[in-house]
Amino acid sequence: MNLEQLIAQVDSLVFGTDPAAALEPFGRAVAVFDAEPDPEQLDSLLTTFAYVVLQFDEYAGLPLDRTLEILDDLERRHLDAANSLRIVHFCRWLLARQVGDAELAEAQYQACLAARRDDFAWCEGCEQIYQVRHLIETGRAAEAVAVAEQAFATPVDGCHQQPHALLAAALPGYVAVGDLDAAADAHRTAYRLVRNDPDELFAHSQHIRFCVLTGNQERAEELVERHLGGLEADVSSADALAFCAAAGRVRGEGEFTERAWRLAAEFDHRNGTRYQSELLRSSLAERPWVDQLELLGDGGCAEQLAAVRSAPDDPWAGWELAKAQIEMAHRMHLDGRNIEAAEIGEQALVALADPRIADLAQLNSLNVLRNVLFAAYLDLNEPHAALPQAELVLANVPADAGPDWLGMILRKKGELLEQLNRDAEARDTLIAAAAQYGLAAQLHEQVAALRLAAQSARYIGELDQAESLLGEARVVVDQLPADDLRSPTSDAVVHWELALVRDMQGRLTEAIELAIVSADLYESVGQLESASNARDYIENRQARLRASGS
Repeated sequence: MNLEQLIAQVDSLVFGTDPAAALEPFGRAVAVFDAEPDPEQLDSLLTTFAYVVLQFDEYAGLPLDRTLEILDDLERRHLDAANSLRIVHFCRWLLARQVGDAELAEAQYQACLAARRDDFAWCEGCEQIYQVRHLIETGRAAEAVAVAEQAFATPVDGCHQQPHALLAAALPGYVAVGDLDAAADAHRTAYRLVRNDPDELFAHSQHIRFCVLTGNQERAEELVERHLGGLEADVSSADALAFCAAAGRVRGEGEFTERAWRLAAEFDHRNGTRYQSELLRSSLAERPWVDQLELLGDGGCAEQLAAVRSAPDDPWAGWELAKAQIEMAHRMHLDGRNIEAAEIGEQALVALADPRIADLAQLNSLNVLRNVLFAAYLDLNEPHAALPQAELVLANVPADAGPDWLGMILRKKGELLEQLNRDAEARDTLIAAAAQYGLAAQLHEQVAALRLAAQSARYIGELDQAESLLGEARVVVDQLPADDLRSPTSDAVVHWELALVRDMQGRLTEAIELAIVSADLYESVGQLESASNARDYIENRQARLRASGS
């Protein structure tokens, strides 16, 4: 293998389930580079050095001595290249933190922050998360909250760990400084961002720990049950240890604690310390932070909640609580508080899973709940949750529903289907939406639905149908009032979509002509970004035509 292939192999292995397997090809890559240094490959090699070291606190299988050798070599090479040592200090900070060397961890933490950022520095957003964790672990909660708040005010583009991991890291800090409302809000916001991601086992463990230590045992138990399957996936030793420690704190001695002790022992054996076992012992014996932190307050349903707690087997009490929760979820949604709306609405769904309570439910309240959840999930960008609610809404259409309302719901359902790559269903749903908009004489909306239907048809290769749908859209465009400022935009999107269809049909000259019309229309109404995209497309396709000699 050449150097580029070896680096690619190392990068693939180091992010797999056994990063130690990357050490052998990594050694070969370094040897190949040193035998015949290639300046163009140096940056890639240095980045790979850091990748290897940064897996140390995730997997106990990476040996300590070899990791330190790699880190020393990385530091030497960065010094030789006159690069910043920020990434080196970051790695040494995490290693010291893993083995329990508090003095070294603090020194490297300070050195990391003092060193200038360069192209080799670790993701700024991820650094901020570790900074918050370090400050909380060293008893500086107020500083941690200040760092988190500053990070929220200036978010890092492209960090896949923000905001959810930053919010989760800040949870103990918010409680420690007494800002319980911020803690509850951070938990709600961060957890919803990861709750459907099985790869976020560490994040799930943070929220379980938060719940059990704030008097929310039932919520903690719910999260343990929901996410325990993640342990069977290809997770790191550190993530499994964190989850088992949190779950053990919820359920007591048993399967989770036994696995946590085994994992901690593996890290300690590798590290030559007892630090991870000491951390686990402290975690399992950790005292509650507060007696009771209401994650959603009482949802405005205190009286009904008290009635259910006093008579848990009374279906009427259960229905009264569910009805109150539906009303509160609706108010939350109207106030733009969609996380709370979704959480409270989901509590009502749990109650309605009891057939005795469901039998008492009033149709109007159920329709409100479906609409609220559908709208909240849309606003929260949770398509997998939103689609079933859209189907329930459409299966229970009110008698007084107008075609404009039906068109809107169908269009949103079609967009969800397209987002979930179910393009054939999306096309059919959007065609139905266009028909409803036509009945309501909402011509711009009809054009938009036909254009989206054509797009879905194009995605699945149904180009003739896409062309036909766009033909229908152009007929509607011709009916638009000339003095309506939206008319040029509706015309532009149809021309643009038809240009893409012509392109796929191999009719490039026609595609360019249509794109030119689209760009001119966009410019006429000041939509300069869309016009610029169209101009870029035109330039690219004209160059292709010239290259082909056409």
